[in-house]
Amino acid sequence: MRSPFRSLPPALLLAALASGCGDRFEEPRSTLVAQGGSADSVYGASAAENLRVVPVEVEVPGLPAGWDGMRIAVLSDFQLGLWEDNANVAEAATRRAVSLRPDLVVLLGDYVARPGGLEALPRVLAPLRGHTVLAVLGDRDQRDPGESQGQGQPDSAAIRIRQVLQENGVVVLSNERGRVVRNGDTAYVAGIDPYVPRRPTWRQAEIFGAIPRSGATPVLLSHSPAGVLAAPDSAYPLVLAGNTFCGRVEVPGTPRLSWVNAEQLPGSRLPGAERLYRANGNGLFITCGTGYGFVPVRLGAPPEVALVTLRRPAEPGRGEAAPDSSSAALDSLLRVYEQPADTARTIPRDSMGG
Repeated sequence: MRSPFRSLPPALLLAALASGCGDRFEEPRSTLVAQGGSADSVYGASAAENLRVVPVEVEVPGLPAGWDGMRIAVLSDFQLGLWEDNANVAEAATRRAVSLRPDLVVLLGDYVARPGGLEALPRVLAPLRGHTVLAVLGDRDQRDPGESQGQGQPDSAAIRIRQVLQENGVVVLSNERGRVVRNGDTAYVAGIDPYVPRRPTWRQAEIFGAIPRSGATPVLLSHSPAGVLAAPDSAYPLVLAGNTFCGRVEVPGTPRLSWVNAEQLPGSRLPGAERLYRANGNGLFITCGTGYGFVPVRLGAPPEVALVTLRRPAEPGRGEAAPDSSSAALDSLLRVYEQPADTARTIPRDSMGG
């Protein structure tokens, strides 16, 4: 069944679930926190038991033939150190991601929220060893180099987090791209630092200008959804972002879905899809992540592993309408399933490159 959004202007049409979203927030005063409450007490089950797989299928113009059917497992916001159960659900998420046998796993940052959470990171990453994994850091993983405080001093936390990621075979992208070969075809995944969206326009252009544009780069990794605004116009068919806690319950004092829609991405949300946006010709899908924030409430949006499948657009003359002359229309399809059929292919570790 084709998406009812086919008639919309050319855009990245993903299938998204109706759920509330938020952005990074500061620690509020919470009775639940003060009393040492747990996610179990809120849900009656552990966060790991609530973990779900969210499958998304998207057509991408210019996708190499060998990348047709490419499956990407998307994980974000482990928030290790805030709640004991965050490490458990993050480990369950990495194990679940591997069990889906994707071609590629991507990690979108905010791995460690407090220093004590660093100890759990190797255990969380252990299931990913031996698999092709790309990552970016989040704003909780490194200090903003543009701030005067701490300038010139080594960011020891970021250094250690990056080290742990690399020790577990994760390729960390810092305003650069990684090369992936699938079925003999090469394409690239780009990744930006978490503070790029905060930089002046000229600096953003400088950063993206330094990322090579040769060859297909269908995917951009950005911790913040605002990365879709920083990217050059119509440069990345699919931006994958996290930094968003979703849920029906909006915690007072924290950025809410209304803030994302009205302040961060005004007028960019596609009708009927609360986690799907298009801005400046770039498409965006936001994952709700896995970790519980300063208040362990995710009612209506349990921890998730997003499984994104890339498809080449249908060729005209094969039962499909011809694409718009100005830009190939994108289509999406959502299939909800517990255990999707295995279409993954093994990617050699040496297929990665800068």
